[in-house]
Amino acid sequence: MKHEFPRLRLLDFVRRRSDTTGHLLSTLCQTATARGEPLYVVGGVVRDILLGNDSATRSALDLDLAVDADTYAYRAAIAGVAGVSATHHERFDTASVTLSDGATVDLARTRAERYPTPGSLPVVEPAPIEIDLGRRDFTMHAAAVALVGPDSGFLLDPFGACTDLESRTIRTLHADSFRDDPTRLIRAAQYAARIGGQIERRTAASARRDRALLGRLSADRFGDAWRRLLQDTAVQEALVLSRRFRIPESREPRWALPSRVYEWPQGAESFWSCVGLTSSDPEIDQWLPRSVGMTRREQVSLAMGAELHKSRRRIGVMSRPSSVAAALQRIPHPTLEAAVQLWDGPSGDAVAMYLTRRESVRAPISASRLSELGIERGPSTGKWLRKLERLVWDNELDPHNPGDIALAEERIRLSR
Repeated sequence: MKHEFPRLRLLDFVRRRSDTTGHLLSTLCQTATARGEPLYVVGGVVRDILLGNDSATRSALDLDLAVDADTYAYRAAIAGVAGVSATHHERFDTASVTLSDGATVDLARTRAERYPTPGSLPVVEPAPIEIDLGRRDFTMHAAAVALVGPDSGFLLDPFGACTDLESRTIRTLHADSFRDDPTRLIRAAQYAARIGGQIERRTAASARRDRALLGRLSADRFGDAWRRLLQDTAVQEALVLSRRFRIPESREPRWALPSRVYEWPQGAESFWSCVGLTSSDPEIDQWLPRSVGMTRREQVSLAMGAELHKSRRRIGVMSRPSSVAAALQRIPHPTLEAAVQLWDGPSGDAVAMYLTRRESVRAPISASRLSELGIERGPSTGKWLRKLERLVWDNELDPHNPGDIALAEERIRLSR
């Protein structure tokens, strides 16, 4: 099915998001026209325009293009406008470039795909746009705006993208879609949350049937897909849907979390902190990173959360704020924030106290002043600075009270 779709509407949308990308797109249209080759806009930009969704303007533009031809000439055009060469992936004849304003442009040759085994990378061959749209993950992404070619000025919608976007429905194009690419199950939760929509009944049934195939993915492929979900603006809703479809335990049977972990996290580091903070497995930071393809920073967040979890009871009974500060000073801020949200009672109160006060607690007597008071520079200076901080933490020294400072300095003189 075709719908009229003025080119100017799309070009204006792109220019408002990124003037540099708008200039590049005009250049690519000129290249395609000169060569007589069809050029299309596909993917998220088409989806957002059809949804009337300008909220995406808060993030950098991500423009997906498809051309029914070899990409060589278009890569040369990109380099001429962007001043940098696009990264070329020969296997799929795709090219990608990040522009100076943070926008990304991905160009691909239209193609057909087949998957030899579930979860494997596809075998590809060139094909026209109608076949290319049929390989997409969901109907809402199986539409293209023709910029150059016989369909210029039309939206190609062979699978009902407009209808499903109007009802905000996530629907796969065929029953074996999740078998071909199990990461689509993660994306189904992500996109349903982002558009405030629903997963169509047969699509949901296929997801439940095929979710065990998540275990066949490489750690890197699973990790990349899960990380994109965690970085989405609708991450909380996406995690709730992920829990409903049992995505974590389908990937790793030992990885199951309480509902609160899915309701709060803000980004990947916070999420993995929550995982560590709530797990009863003392070795989770040893086996989980290998299974789900974590980055180094994500591994640290998980390990810090697990370490803090082991200390929870001890922290909750500490009577001195300085003891709490000593126990928490190595823990990253996202992990501490997660603990405040997840922990009730004395332990959560102790972490909240530390976060509230830590920026203001400093030794009120400087290293140079300690030297004037007769303290030899070196380890002794550090020892005194730490002692003074402990006194401030425990409210035994008021850093704003001149009398307290004078008394502390006198004790330092007498200690020599």
